[in-house]
Amino acid sequence: MSPAFPDLFLIGAPKCGTTSLAAWLAAHPGVAMSDPKEPGYYAPDVASSRAATTEAAYLGLFGPSRPGRIRAEASTTYLRSRLAAPAILADNPAARFVVCLRNPVEMAASVHAQLVRAGREPEREFARAWALQMVRDRAPAPRRPDHNPADWQYAKMCRLGAQVADLLSVVPRAQVHFVFLDDLSADPRGVYTRLLAFAGLADDGRRAFPVFNRRRVPRVPALARAGHLAGILRRRVAPGRATGLGAWFDRVTTRPPGPAERTLEPGLARALTETFRADIDVLARLTGRNLDHWRVGAGAR
Repeated sequence: MSPAFPDLFLIGAPKCGTTSLAAWLAAHPGVAMSDPKEPGYYAPDVASSRAATTEAAYLGLFGPSRPGRIRAEASTTYLRSRLAAPAILADNPAARFVVCLRNPVEMAASVHAQLVRAGREPEREFARAWALQMVRDRAPAPRRPDHNPADWQYAKMCRLGAQVADLLSVVPRAQVHFVFLDDLSADPRGVYTRLLAFAGLADDGRRAFPVFNRRRVPRVPALARAGHLAGILRRRVAPGRATGLGAWFDRVTTRPPGPAERTLEPGLARALTETFRADIDVLARLTGRNLDHWRVGAGAR
């Protein structure tokens, strides 16, 4: 095994707290986090854009090797990829995997909101986008370098039980650590220290746990799309460290959602809960976690 390959992978799921965990870990003196934090290298079957497509370019995302530091990255496409986990283990059989999880009802609505924010989902109403899944599946849009139309299949993307089952069929259970967004919200310090222990890292004493990638709504959808395309172009023309302009543009062109925008209509919430009920049972069994509260419906996103 080459020591150059990463040791720790935050593999998803999207909108489950991975960005916050990655940001906290990136500040740890014992961690070298990839830049960008989500390269998507091991998931060509899922990732809509990849920061590196060759081994040399990928390893270059972590900067120079330093004794005593582990390399980490956080690509949320890896959990649902059929290629990622086997490829990661081929490069580093001792790799450790962190899986962030949340109620799939809330996750589906949050993923939709994120795609709208990025200009990758033209249907701004989640109920309509959910209803369009079968139509889109029968006649999928062409895959583009900046967008995978499979991301519009919200039910498939959010079946976390099935994805965890696939992961555990490949990766030894001792090399997988689960983080639930419920716990991350209630006890970020506890979640963080348990993650450090799993990764073999010393406690750095962190006491501040800011939340990253909170949900925001585009003020003008066309600007969201333009910003997304500009970011893709910049990474192609001038790959390397982020300039910060994308984050500034996002702050200016988006706003926090209002109360009505954060709440699912009760009938839709019940329908989604029934869609995911059996999958929640699978996830509860595989993680050993009581998830009964997920089966009674959810409304926040």
